[in-house]
Amino acid sequence: MLGQLYYPTGKALETAQQVLEIDNPMACNMAYGCPNMCDYCYVPFIKKGHVRLPKENPIKLVTEQLENGLKPKGVFLSFATDPFIKVNIKSTMRILEILTHNKIRVATLSKVDGILINMNHPVRTGMTIVSDNDEFSKRFEPNALPNSRRIEILKDIHHIGNYTWVSLEPFVTPNIFEQSLVKLLSKIDFVDFIIFGKLNYDKRANNPEFYKKMVTIFDKYCDEQGIRHFVKSETRQFININQIHDVLGVY
Repeated sequence: MLGQLYYPTGKALETAQQVLEIDNPMACNMAYGCPNMCDYCYVPFIKKGHVRLPKENPIKLVTEQLENGLKPKGVFLSFATDPFIKVNIKSTMRILEILTHNKIRVATLSKVDGILINMNHPVRTGMTIVSDNDEFSKRFEPNALPNSRRIEILKDIHHIGNYTWVSLEPFVTPNIFEQSLVKLLSKIDFVDFIIFGKLNYDKRANNPEFYKKMVTIFDKYCDEQGIRHFVKSETRQFININQIHDVLGVY
């Protein structure tokens, strides 16, 4: 599966469906692992900065799949690696060319500056931005671009008319890092789509009341600004969305 097109499941499927706006998306991982070393990553292997390459070149694998008749409506790059880290960049560039040439809808998600190559392709360009504070980047995402630079890059891509989106996941609780959700949203409200999710696999984030407030604020802000948005189903289940009351005023 590594290096070739596959059908994601579970949480990955939900994300790909929402970003690509299709029911049956595919995905591709050019590698397994990432040197960004984000503290909140849910995969221990990736969290430690290790990278494992596929046995065969992803360009060859994807090309063969398409030549053998596979016709995906959309492809997400990627869930097990950052598609624009140095070890992936050549494969990613070529795969983007192949997919877009075949009129296949593509979305990418990254935290590094290689994403600028998307300016040359009709791609749904996404970045993970869970804070507007560069100190957060230094503490929790040591090898990724500072958040301020990620926002600048998305603005550059947006200004030429290309689709941009943000993964606002995981948004951490105040006992981990205190920040304003509305302040963050005000800096990324130019994008076409935002997906929001809680921090998982960390006992410090077991705070449904906090996430109830954040989801209410997120939904209200995006509705008022006309931004297409989505809250991960796992987050809505965690907070029992049906019990949300008026908890605004916590900006």
